[in-house]
Amino acid sequence: MPEKNKKIDEENLKKDLELFYSRADESLPSEENKREKTLQSLAARMAKTVEKTGKNVTLEPMKAYERKIIHSMLQSNPKIKTESIGEEPKRRIVISLNK
Repeated sequence: MPEKNKKIDEENLKKDLELFYSRADESLPSEENKREKTLQSLAARMAKTVEKTGKNVTLEPMKAYERKIIHSMLQSNPKIKTESIGEEPKRRIVISLNK
């Protein structure tokens, strides 16, 4: 194969791979997005539990950005209050009724 054709084939392959991976990234949610959706779902479920039972719910220890997702998700609910307690790395959220 002449050197010129080999170079063109390599460039085309590179472009094809870039296109393939960029489309794959767009079509699949990232792990971070999956985790965010999971935390939002957890927050909603735990808020319902607190509203029904009137008892506080303490979540497992989480990283700061995960706690922020929970706090943000529940801040618009006037019936619910969230608070972070403890020291890193065992800092956790307590969800309770807003009195």
